[in-house]
Amino acid sequence: MKIYLVGGAVRDKILGIPVKDRDYLVVGSTPEEMVELGYKPVGKDFPVFIHPRTKEEYALARTEKKVGKGYHGFKFYTSPDVTLEEDLSRRDITINAIAEDEDGNIYDPFNGKDDIKNKIIRHVTDAFIEDPLRVLRASRFAALDVKFRIQTETFELMSAMVLSGELKSLSVERVVKELKKGLQGRNPEIMLHYLCECGALNEVFLDLPNPMTPSFSKDFVSVGLAMKQSSKPLEAESKLIMLLLVSYFGKHYPTESHKIWIEKQTYLLKDLKISSLSVKIFWNIIDEELNLKEFLTLKVEDKLDCLYRLDFFRRPNIISEILNIITVFYKAFEIKASTFEDLNKLLVLFSNEINQLKIKLDTSKSGDEIKEFVYQERLSLLKKISN
Repeated sequence: MKIYLVGGAVRDKILGIPVKDRDYLVVGSTPEEMVELGYKPVGKDFPVFIHPRTKEEYALARTEKKVGKGYHGFKFYTSPDVTLEEDLSRRDITINAIAEDEDGNIYDPFNGKDDIKNKIIRHVTDAFIEDPLRVLRASRFAALDVKFRIQTETFELMSAMVLSGELKSLSVERVVKELKKGLQGRNPEIMLHYLCECGALNEVFLDLPNPMTPSFSKDFVSVGLAMKQSSKPLEAESKLIMLLLVSYFGKHYPTESHKIWIEKQTYLLKDLKISSLSVKIFWNIIDEELNLKEFLTLKVEDKLDCLYRLDFFRRPNIISEILNIITVFYKAFEIKASTFEDLNKLLVLFSNEINQLKIKLDTSKSGDEIKEFVYQERLSLLKKISN
């Protein structure tokens, strides 16, 4: 029985990236032996075990065979006679097919270290084409460094996988997980570039309003770059809904088709299982972008009504995230507008004043009368700080 550190942990150590998760490969063992040693079995599709002390994952060496469509269409074989190289050969790209033993010795049968040095994303074997999730993964790993590029032959396999329609078999959860990882990574624009170039983005977002024309692809890359350069961090799910907003800010739909676009976005938000909060942020941006852009010049009554629609008094964090998202889009599309810094300052001041405001309510009044009284108090306060 031999244990190896494998996959992302070895790759990231070589790249000089902080290692977050460690996965281990066990060669020459059986499920029974692992249980006897105190490991807890958790794998359903193949034997994976949790270390009794560190709680890290240890998987038995295995081979796999394609027997059906999609990410789950594989039959796995585990046995003590499965070798380290056989296990590494089933992995997606060479930089993920490197192992390190307990003494620090590196095992690299597919020259992953050279590919890291030369900044190349390259498939291990032609079996790469059997798993459609690898189109997303290869694009995401290409974003590890701005100098990485996907090898021509690997990119051709990715494009063939898209044309085969197999990406449609991927679960929403797996797609969203990969996209979020890439969008939260170092260079989201690179991932978006490759997903656009091979046509994958159209496959995972089936109702994008336009084909992936060069100008539309360029817009996704511009937005990814603006995300990276944003001075304020964005939530992972905010970045996901931003992919659906690219066509809105980039004007990639005819005016007469706006209603159809709205219907498609409603479907996509539901299909991608976006949280209710992010859905609210999405539609607030569509409905209130122009009001926020011109907020400081609006009449005070219109300012307050806008804040009510944005639920500012119950969840002020929503408008903050909305302004972050709009700022990224304005930068990506070079939309001329004054910065939102003055608006942010006004909202912070208004929020502080609201928190200090002590309103004495007449409980004998009706609910509507109380709401109107609170509205007038807030309106008076907003007038005062707006002058």
